[in-house]
Amino acid sequence: MDDLEIARAAQLLPISQVADTLGLDPSTIEPYGRNVAKIDLDEAAESGTPATRAKYVVVSAITPTPLGEGKTTTVVG
Repeated sequence: MDDLEIARAAQLLPISQVADTLGLDPSTIEPYGRNVAKIDLDEAAESGTPATRAKYVVVSAITPTPLGEGKTTTVVG
């Protein structure tokens, strides 16, 4: 299965449902559409949400010029 097939097969949940599942107060999320939101991490940490296994995902993309200028380097560590 390639990346496009995986993305198309994904079932996205409304961000409000994800927030409810995590026990987040609605005031801690700032929705950007139906499936995306910013979360105030300080308020979320104070809300008593139990720590669980988490994933950190960095998505970065840029189209370089024909000479290779504008390439992106991402370091996580």
